[in-house]
Amino acid sequence: MLYAVLANLVFAGCDTVVKLLSTRHPVFQIITMQACVASVVVLLIFMRGGYIAKRSGLVHDRHVRNPKLLALRGLLAGIGSTAGLYAFSLLPLADVYAITFASPLLVTMASVIILREEVGIRRWAAVIAGLVGILIMVRPGYAVVSMGHIAAFVSIFVSTAVVLIMRSIGATESRNMMVGAVLAGQLMAGIPGTFLWFSPPSAFDVGLVILGGLLNVSAQFLFLESLRLAPASSVAPMQYTKLVWALIVGALLFGDLPTVHMLLGAAIVIGSVLYMFHRERKRGVAPSVA
Repeated sequence: MLYAVLANLVFAGCDTVVKLLSTRHPVFQIITMQACVASVVVLLIFMRGGYIAKRSGLVHDRHVRNPKLLALRGLLAGIGSTAGLYAFSLLPLADVYAITFASPLLVTMASVIILREEVGIRRWAAVIAGLVGILIMVRPGYAVVSMGHIAAFVSIFVSTAVVLIMRSIGATESRNMMVGAVLAGQLMAGIPGTFLWFSPPSAFDVGLVILGGLLNVSAQFLFLESLRLAPASSVAPMQYTKLVWALIVGALLFGDLPTVHMLLGAAIVIGSVLYMFHRERKRGVAPSVA
C-alpha cells in the first residue's frame, strides 16, 4: 500500500511536469521526449536484469507470450497517454483526475457486456451513482463541455480496454515487457505529431523532460511492485491520493481552485468506486482497476 501511495505521488509529479511543459510545447512532443528518456531507463534496467540473471545462473525472462495483446496494450497506452496529456494541458489536474477515477465503473460495465460477468444490483447501483457524480462534475447543459473534458473521457475509455487486456496477460507477461510496450506505444503516438509541430526546448525544459521521464517510469515500476506485494483490493483505492496532490499543486503552481460541483462529483465517484471495491472484496474478486 505504501508503494501504491508513493507511485501515485510520483504519477502526480509527472503530470505536473507535463502541465508545465504544455504551456510551451505541443502534447505530441512532450510524449515523445518523455518516452525517450523513460525508454533509456527501461533499457538499462532490462540489460542489468539480464546481467544479474546470467551471473546467478538464472534465466532472464525476455519472452513475449501474448504478442498481439501486448502490442494492442501498447497502442492503446499511446492513445490514452495522448488524450490524457491533452486533457491536462486544458483542465486543472484535479478535474482530470476526478473524471478518470470513473474508469473502474466503466470496467464493470464492459465486463458484463464483453466478459459476460455477473454484476449484482448493489454494484449496478454503485455504477449509476458514479455516473451521476460525473454529470455533477461536468454539468452538461449548464457549462460548456470543452475538448479537455472530451479528451479525459477518451482516456478513461481507452484505460478500460487496457484493464480488460491486462486481465488476460497480466499474470503471464514480465513487468519489463509490459512497461516497454507502454513506452513503445507512446513513441508511436508521439513521433508523427512531433515532426509536424516541433518547438525547440530550452535547457530548463530539457531538464523538466528528463525529470518527467524518470518520474514516469519510476511510477510504473512502483505501481507494478505494489500489485506484486499486496492484493489489488488493498492497492486500488490508493489511486485516490492523487486528488490530494493535485489540489495542492493546482492551487500553488497554477492558481486552480476547486469548485464545489467538482468536489461533490468527485466525492460521489470515489465513494461509489470504493463501495464497489468493498463488494468485490467480499465476493473474493480482484477490484476492476487491477
